[in-house]
Amino acid sequence: MFESDEAFVNALQSHIGSALQTVASRRNGRYDVLYTRNDVTGRFTPADFDRLHDESLLADTSRENTENVFRAGSLNFAIYTFDTAVIVQFSQTSGSLFVGFDNDDVPILPVVELCSEWSQTRK
Repeated sequence: MFESDEAFVNALQSHIGSALQTVASRRNGRYDVLYTRNDVTGRFTPADFDRLHDESLLADTSRENTENVFRAGSLNFAIYTFDTAVIVQFSQTSGSLFVGFDNDDVPILPVVELCSEWSQTRK
């Protein structure tokens, strides 16, 4: 379990290293940026994460529709891959999460496990 957001970010950095770009968490109806790497500062804003969340598969209505179509249980997270970055999005009723990192040789499973563990502490 993570004692703080800083401990969570530190754990991500220990697995991802310098490839970590940003971490944002949704609380009280809006996103707070917990970490942004120096070279991408200003690229990510809380309003951007709010908009992306509202338009994603993990938004409440979209998630419910997706779960009903696939009939495979709850949709827990989504992974978006781009030319230069990977974004992992988790959505929990108590707080959603975006983690972005360079599209390098980063093992995704440890990232997903850390994010899942962090999400469990938010329930």
